[in-house]
Amino acid sequence: MVVIPPDVSIITVGGPAAPEKARFPMPATHTIGIDLGGTNIKAGVVDADGRPLVRRSIPTQSEGGPEHVIARLAQLTQDLIHAARLARSDVQAVGLGAPGPMSHKLGIIYACPNLPGWKDVPLRARLHDASGLPVALENDANAAAFGEFVAGAGRGTRDLVLLTLGTGIGGGVIMDGRLQRGAFDNAGEVGHMIVVPDGRPCPCGQRGCLERYSSANAVAERLIEAVQAGEDSILRTNVGAGAHITSSDVAQAARNGDALATRVWDEMCRYLAVGCVNLQHLLNPERIVLGGGLIGAGPQLFDAVRAHFERLTWRIARDQPTILPATLGDDGGVIGAAALARIECVQQAAKRA
Repeated sequence: MVVIPPDVSIITVGGPAAPEKARFPMPATHTIGIDLGGTNIKAGVVDADGRPLVRRSIPTQSEGGPEHVIARLAQLTQDLIHAARLARSDVQAVGLGAPGPMSHKLGIIYACPNLPGWKDVPLRARLHDASGLPVALENDANAAAFGEFVAGAGRGTRDLVLLTLGTGIGGGVIMDGRLQRGAFDNAGEVGHMIVVPDGRPCPCGQRGCLERYSSANAVAERLIEAVQAGEDSILRTNVGAGAHITSSDVAQAARNGDALATRVWDEMCRYLAVGCVNLQHLLNPERIVLGGGLIGAGPQLFDAVRAHFERLTWRIARDQPTILPATLGDDGGVIGAAALARIECVQQAAKRA
């Protein structure tokens, strides 16, 4: 059984921490968690114990623009309620994890490269109007981190950092049981730590971001560039034919003994370890959790990252964070978004009491 820790209701989502002894009862109702992606929308009805009861995944159809996507989100909430055989009154709120720079306080997405035409979209208010349900808007990586915290690889700890290794690198930070947003709602952007000053340009406007060296896209891109520059690889024919090269292709080539793929993969792991060392010194988390598509490589990824981390980190402290895989998969963002929505409702009820 996936169970939200009993003291999760004291975790603050913005604002000061509640007194340590304060306990607010968790409502015995359901919430809907949604993970909005550029390609797909994943969602589920989550019960009071944090268990997804019904799951759905539909295409985002982002080319239709914000209003079209919001209409799909609203319809999805209704479909989930029907599929779970619930009444609308049984659903307390919708938690929505979304990509892109945003304001949690205002409920606005400022921009998003994966959602064309999204600029200053008041997503929280629009989805509330369309669905008739209260909506809590959260960064998608924050939602995934909170999901792992309450129900996955972070259970039993109060301090963790999640890195999502996919097309880019997202992140979320939980310290002393609290999701960290920062003064401007942009804490946890670990993919944009600079690991190579004046390095490879990043779409964010910086140069040398971790995302440009250790994301799934970066691994494939670096191998393609090396082949095009004249280096040999068993993937040369694929690159020359313009075939789509993925991080999985690079990992497989490395397992097959390809020298270039092995070097590119190891460089990716080394830069990722550098990021983990920086997080260790800055935040001192008990656990660093890696999620996203790249973790499908299993020991090929984790053994290398841990070895580089051990080599690079300091020796004056005995305790080091555990680097481990996320366990919830696609459910992480859904569970986390639903849990955060539940907590916001609890806190609002406490303020009214």
